[in-house]
Amino acid sequence: MLTLLAAHDPVDHVLPQLFFRIAPANLNFGAERIPLLGFPLPTAFWFTNQLLMLMVAAGLCLLIFPRMARAYAAAPGQPAVARGVGMNLLEALLQFIREQVARPVLKDHTDRFMPFLWTLFFFILFCNLLGLVPLADIVQLATFGKLKYIGGTATGNLAITGGLALCAFFTIHAAGVAQVYHQLVAGTYGHHGHAEYEEAGHGDGEHGGHGHGAGRAARGLSPGLAAAAAVPLYVWNFAPHVFKPPAGTNPIAAVVLHAADFVMWLFLLALELIGAVIKPFALMIRLFANMIAGHIVLASILMLIFTAKTVLMGYTVAGISVLGCLAISCLELFVAFLQAYIFVFLTTLFINMAVAPEH
Repeated sequence: MLTLLAAHDPVDHVLPQLFFRIAPANLNFGAERIPLLGFPLPTAFWFTNQLLMLMVAAGLCLLIFPRMARAYAAAPGQPAVARGVGMNLLEALLQFIREQVARPVLKDHTDRFMPFLWTLFFFILFCNLLGLVPLADIVQLATFGKLKYIGGTATGNLAITGGLALCAFFTIHAAGVAQVYHQLVAGTYGHHGHAEYEEAGHGDGEHGGHGHGAGRAARGLSPGLAAAAAVPLYVWNFAPHVFKPPAGTNPIAAVVLHAADFVMWLFLLALELIGAVIKPFALMIRLFANMIAGHIVLASILMLIFTAKTVLMGYTVAGISVLGCLAISCLELFVAFLQAYIFVFLTTLFINMAVAPEH
């Protein structure tokens, strides 16, 4: 930990360290800021220690999980047993994410999204856990200071957590559009995509004005027409229609209610679009902040040792600091799992809101 103790400030070890440039400085065609918005643009892209750990985490995922999949495929029709403590632990986590996180929320849609949710969880988890290993200090000591900054927390970088949040954002809304498309092709689109009304025949009565073809056999659209209509219908159902008139409403009252519904829909759509942007932004900031906070606290506690004025005070402060760092390191291990879980759990909720907006 000599490198950490010699750091000139508590945040030095969580900052990205530049290794080499991977993109030219003129990548933005001379522009330094985003037009109209004024936000600065990067003038160069660099390969950093955090990008290195990102690749290590991805490599671990590609090394471990295809091996587990082959173990299951080796005995078709029989329950496969993962060998070893590590494999059993991973299998338990896989089961937990599917049965306790995804299935209670997504229900019949669970299996469609498990590859994405599993990948997201374990990729974030490996990035978080690798950040707890003092790899940079070990490498520096082993190479007598020739190699520095070989390590770090990949999820302690806003660009990386932002990339994960963008993946979640596009998956959420692509899933919503795909759900509308499949229902249009199958002829089950109605009541914001809830197919039970068509199947059970509840088109008349309480839910009578909400479905499209509810209570009778619906004819599906052609794939081309369904693809053209999927995005507009997804946007149309993106915000609730609070003044939509029920069946049997007086024609004049229906016109007034439709007009009021459209005006209110525009207002609610603006709020929903803002919320759609805020959700991935919150995912990005939550993961980033929690990952760097613990490391900064650890460095701050260790640096208290240098504030001692006497030898006796130095030993006292050092002992308290080491015990405090041990406790916080245990907490950091818990946070590494917790933040991966929270990211996947919230993403699951957002996916369910897209594929089943009536919920």
